[in-house]
Amino acid sequence: MLLFDLFDREENIVHFTTTREGGVSDGSYSSFNMGNFSDDSPLNISENRAILARMLYMDISRFVIPHQTHGTKVLTIDKTFFDLDHAVAIETLYGVDATITVEKDIFLCATTADCVPIILYDKRNHVIAAIHAGWRGSVGRIVEKTVVEMKQQLGSSPADIIAGIGPAIDVSHYEVGDEVVSSFKNQGFDLSDFSLFPRKNRYSKYHVDLKEINRRELIRLGVPEANIEKSLLCTFEKEDIFFSARRQTVHSGRMLTGIMMNG
Repeated sequence: MLLFDLFDREENIVHFTTTREGGVSDGSYSSFNMGNFSDDSPLNISENRAILARMLYMDISRFVIPHQTHGTKVLTIDKTFFDLDHAVAIETLYGVDATITVEKDIFLCATTADCVPIILYDKRNHVIAAIHAGWRGSVGRIVEKTVVEMKQQLGSSPADIIAGIGPAIDVSHYEVGDEVVSSFKNQGFDLSDFSLFPRKNRYSKYHVDLKEINRRELIRLGVPEANIEKSLLCTFEKEDIFFSARRQTVHSGRMLTGIMMNG
């Protein structure tokens, strides 16, 4: 599993990003696939998650893993969530791409395979968040919506937040159509100095940098630049370590990134 240096220094925080190694899945899902919504065997996925839970000395029921839909819904997880009927809990997590909580001993998680996993920790008010940011979520400013919810619901200030931006597809491999670039521009994003444009380089189409887009969003919102750690690892390039939806198409597993506060 992979860790952020910034978060590893926090005594009351446990966090992780899985790789594709260490599980029981086979074929294109080999071997540590954490994504429920694929053609992988549900039994394999369940066993992979059980392996992860044992590695972290936690029950799998304490892992909050939403059914992400590339939207911008942010869900606050409180004690009442764990009193919900299982079917109701699954329904509650449908369409959720970010979670926040002040509760201890709960892993908030995001599944990814090229999209950007982001974890946040408000060190003063002890609030955590896990975010899944693909291009649609980034255009919809899911990072801003999460930080605003942390502030309004739980009293956070961006100045107190540390952030980890996990492994995702690198700009050199993330080719997008004109409609994606137009969507960013229409929402006020300036991509000019860190994305790659046709005719200015060897590429025939636009390439955008999802990790950098979200890093700059955090800075714009008031998170100190020194409080942000951005992984340099590319999920597309590192075939031996990561699943990649762009590289593997629909037959791709998923990594899991999670954060928890110790009780």
